[in-house]
Amino acid sequence: MFWDAAIDYFGNRPFFTEDSFSFKIIVLTVTSFFSFFLYPLSICIWFGKFLPGKVVRALLLCILCLPFIIFFRYLLQEIISQQLFGFGNYFNSVSIKYYFQDNLYFAVLFSCFGLVYFFVHYTRVSERRQASLAIAAKESELAFLKSQINPHFLFNTLNSIYTLIYKKDDNALFATEKLSSLLRYALYEEKTEVVLETEIDHLKDYIELQRLRFDDAVAINMDVENIDDTLLICPHLLISLAENAFKHGDFSDPGTPLTIKASTNDNTLVFHIKNKKANKPVMHGGIGLQNIKRRLALLYENKHTCQISESDQQFSVTLTIVL
Repeated sequence: MFWDAAIDYFGNRPFFTEDSFSFKIIVLTVTSFFSFFLYPLSICIWFGKFLPGKVVRALLLCILCLPFIIFFRYLLQEIISQQLFGFGNYFNSVSIKYYFQDNLYFAVLFSCFGLVYFFVHYTRVSERRQASLAIAAKESELAFLKSQINPHFLFNTLNSIYTLIYKKDDNALFATEKLSSLLRYALYEEKTEVVLETEIDHLKDYIELQRLRFDDAVAINMDVENIDDTLLICPHLLISLAENAFKHGDFSDPGTPLTIKASTNDNTLVFHIKNKKANKPVMHGGIGLQNIKRRLALLYENKHTCQISESDQQFSVTLTIVL
């Protein structure tokens, strides 16, 4: 029917005539379409099953489908249709050889549509699969980085509490309570994002633990109140920067205090931390800033800047994140 319509168009004749919608034409059009639809469908099935490793086998199976599809059409139109409606698609004098050759042409034509459809669909599936693999790899790497952070954080804080207990300091119980809260946050926070207020509160708890470690003789200038605490942030990022400062900083001089500032503008967080460098060699091989940078690259790709400034005496980090 559609083929005749195209011929009519190029021959400047009406698209359809009354005969175009006769019962016979409709039955033969539907059965022909249904028969040849099976072939591109078989191509999609076999290619989808065997790609990408067994293309030759897929091609062979698709070629072997040809006689079965042609036989199916013959059964549908020349036997069943003849019995039910008294007509078929070919004259009774047509030989089996001619029937096969004629249908082979149409089968090959339809196979082109099947191949095009399959490869378009396969490309889309492959892109989704690659995206899923990339997300899984990112989640796996983040989990690994977090597993490095937690033992490091626990070791340092337990050393601080041990010192308090050794000195029989009454603040040991307070420090244990703060540590419990921080460990719960670091180890069991399964959310990918928390409200900024939560991260800031745990940052304050961490600072309090460090004050106890240094017998409160630590100079800190902290301003983290000018923030929109409803914004969401990935947990333990800001605490990691503070932990890095305490690991390598000198806080005994009130003239060069540890400076921590946080502010937000619309949905952008600016976090600045600066400390005096300790007169001791920097330990290599720990998580340090490389771990922090990697987490930022995974979590906030193209949505953050991390500016590091270092001199002989001071070290500072300014982190800007679009939340």
